[in-house]
Amino acid sequence: MLVKQQESILAVVLVCLLLSGCGFQLRGSADLPAEMARTYLDMPDRYGEFGRSLERSLESNGVDVVNSPEAATAVLQISQAQFVREAASFSGTALISEFRLTFRVRFRLFGELGSPLSSTREVVIFRDYSFNSQEILASQREEEFLRGDLRASMVNELLQRLEQLDSQ
Repeated sequence: MLVKQQESILAVVLVCLLLSGCGFQLRGSADLPAEMARTYLDMPDRYGEFGRSLERSLESNGVDVVNSPEAATAVLQISQAQFVREAASFSGTALISEFRLTFRVRFRLFGELGSPLSSTREVVIFRDYSFNSQEILASQREEEFLRGDLRASMVNELLQRLEQLDSQ
């Protein structure tokens, strides 16, 4: 019994070592640049769903999100965070059968005294979804769900891009 327990513990430790050795990270965790220790978010809708989600994610990764650029060691400027919905495909009767929901974010990171730490970068992600004109309410709910999914995916993508700045 004791031997089996020790083998199980050893197996868990071995798996953890293998995962950490290959660069595996939990989703949403990032090793952000040291300059981002105290970051100010400069964005049009900082208190909207995307802004709040980004702030929570930064804080969970050890960043102190401050309320003024003067108190910051870095400024994360989000110059664009925009959803666009467009027709993706049409049925044989020329009715829309699918929409594409695109989320586009343009960002730049600045250090103290406004020194640029990155060039302007853009991240674009999208999802397609079916549309049935007979079920408008269901399509609206699906779009709302996809907007939330795109926001979460965008926050993770931004963290990955910011993490890459440290290695450049």
